[in-house]
Amino acid sequence: MKGSNKKNNWFLLLLVAFIWGSPYILREMALESFSHDQVAAFQVFLSFLLFTPLIFKNFKKLNKNNIIPLLLSGVTGNIGPSYFFAKAQTLISSSIAGMLTAMLPTITLLLAILLFKNKTNSKVIGGLVLGFAGTLIIIFSGESHGTTHLLGIFFVFMAMVSVAASINIISFALPNLNGTEIASLAFLFVGPMAGCYLAFTDLSTPLAAQNFSNSALMLSLLALLTFTGVIFYNRLIKQSSHVFAASIAYIIPIVAIFWGIVIGGDYISIAQIVSIAIILVGVNLTHR
Repeated sequence: MKGSNKKNNWFLLLLVAFIWGSPYILREMALESFSHDQVAAFQVFLSFLLFTPLIFKNFKKLNKNNIIPLLLSGVTGNIGPSYFFAKAQTLISSSIAGMLTAMLPTITLLLAILLFKNKTNSKVIGGLVLGFAGTLIIIFSGESHGTTHLLGIFFVFMAMVSVAASINIISFALPNLNGTEIASLAFLFVGPMAGCYLAFTDLSTPLAAQNFSNSALMLSLLALLTFTGVIFYNRLIKQSSHVFAASIAYIIPIVAIFWGIVIGGDYISIAQIVSIAIILVGVNLTHR
């Protein structure tokens, strides 16, 4: 593993897992008033506003060699997952959406092998297989398996493909920028896109909703968590490895389940507890 020491990498992993495990319940509450595309657009645009001071600070780092990777990083790392997760959570619960992020390391490694000819070892592969096995248990336990449920899973899968692409772009195509520089300059491109979309969307329905104030507050918190999470996560990617960074998806489900039970009243089954134990063994193997 490159960069900082193992303890610092684990600290960042757990910190970002807590930050990114919390938005699922916030997004679910925001969807009470806003449509899924509005929630996604507000998440990106409000985060862009928070990044504005850093964008001005790091603008000089922008050049012809990194414009395209930064644009792609912003689209795949911010617009894609924001939209797909918001859509998924109109179909499945916040806990299930959070638990399904355990697919991320497997998808990330596959993209690294296919697109960047990345090499790995048997222990990492074993950890990924265990993580994937835990994910399968989550998928086929706890909820009905009708068309709506499976469609929600599909949108979470698309979100994970998008995030995995972003991880690989940051790891392999942006070697000369640190995590904060990548995060801020990526939002330079996607923030205005989200703002333009919001300028032409109908906000009359959410404004008239009974829970508008609470939903708007949840959107603000969602943007704040996105802002802090992106900075710390990009730092983790740069100083560890793309596979270890992707293993955050093995910890996020625990946080998502916690908030789902405490705030959303969700129920967790024995099978899902077993799946989390399997997943945690997997994340340990990917770090060796």
